[in-house]
Amino acid sequence: MSQNIGLKLRQTQQINQRLQQSLRILQMSGLELEREVGDWLQENPLLECAEYDEAAEAGFDRISAAQPKTGQIGGDDAENVWATIAEEEGFNTYLHKQVCEHPLSEAEAARVHILIDFLDEQGYFTDSLEEVLEHTPIEWMLEEQDMHKALDLLKSFDPPGVGAANLAESLLLQLMRLPASPALSLAVKIVQLHLDDLGRSRQQNTAKFRKHFPDAEAATLQTALDLIAKLNPYPAYGFAAAEPTAYVQPDIWVKETKSGWSVITNERVWPKVRLNSEYCELLKQAGDIGPEWKEKLSEARQKIDSLELRKSTVMRLAEYIVEKQEDFFVFGEIGLSPMLLKDAAAALGVAESTVSRAVNHKYLACPRGVFALRYFFTQAVVAEDGESVSQSAVKAVIAQLVESENKQKPYSDDALSRLLKQQGIDIARRTVAKYRESLNIPNAHQRRP
Repeated sequence: MSQNIGLKLRQTQQINQRLQQSLRILQMSGLELEREVGDWLQENPLLECAEYDEAAEAGFDRISAAQPKTGQIGGDDAENVWATIAEEEGFNTYLHKQVCEHPLSEAEAARVHILIDFLDEQGYFTDSLEEVLEHTPIEWMLEEQDMHKALDLLKSFDPPGVGAANLAESLLLQLMRLPASPALSLAVKIVQLHLDDLGRSRQQNTAKFRKHFPDAEAATLQTALDLIAKLNPYPAYGFAAAEPTAYVQPDIWVKETKSGWSVITNERVWPKVRLNSEYCELLKQAGDIGPEWKEKLSEARQKIDSLELRKSTVMRLAEYIVEKQEDFFVFGEIGLSPMLLKDAAAALGVAESTVSRAVNHKYLACPRGVFALRYFFTQAVVAEDGESVSQSAVKAVIAQLVESENKQKPYSDDALSRLLKQQGIDIARRTVAKYRESLNIPNAHQRRP
């Protein structure tokens, strides 16, 4: 019997309790923080609420997430019109709860939780896994192969079709859960090969697909088309309507001034907590106080410091965003520049995970609407001249091209790709199709009147 002795080095990071509390507070949304501070005030008599300066907030109204966006906002009307795009949490919450219902390891569950937060409003996963890795902290040590497995796990969740990259995959995921039959096999072929040919008229669809599948029985074809018609094109459909109207209080206001764009904190959503002067004075007069009160005093000071750190970090991050994305506030989405979490972390001198927590459930209000801070972080697309253009800006250009097209002769994806190239943005047709689908823009055939 032989014994092998080896030495293995591993780098770990120990976080003290004070820092853990600060990071937890940093990640909270405004509503979560409000509840947390309420608990503090009940548990620690040395803390009290400070008064808000109502006069400093004159002119700022509460903003409803239910207010519709009716078009481009600009000029004099922009000052008083706020479009909201706050995400509805019902669908994501429903998915997060399911993680506990599946036999997943702790690591698998964590990866699925991450992917759920990257789903779009339809329940699709339209980003690439490379983008997920790029937008998550390095210290999370995510591997692309593991994330592929996590995405496959997510696609097994309810509602069927969740996590698909596009409409076709979503429909196929739903069909895969149905019992096998000749009609099901035919439905799969229709979705895989001729999805773009599906129209709204049942009679026209039947006539059209008889030509595509001349050997199929009429009853089988009709059943296949009925199966497809019953599928849900958007996995997240129906969840938002079941939730009460949500309201968003932006954490940051961005206003245009004579000297440029100014960043102002919305004091109403930042809890003001201070030491209770009367109790502190009594403790001071008492002289030698017991360990319990010393602990209460230390705890109160730590909580106040964590609130100040949260406010300072989010404020610095907002100032960085406004500096880097100034063209957005002038021109809208088309003016977005590529920006990554690691870039902001390097500029602010903090860990990437700190930036990730700081953008979580934080909102910025400007004359163009209310936007999640995470919205401003976008991947780059390399233009023809070597310059980087943000994906969001490219999508905005595609939306503009479709909006201005001849409705009788809508642009195909190839045509859109050529038009983008004329503007210096050289991307493949399949990339155009991906961006178009993420914008909920139908293909050229379906856009015809």
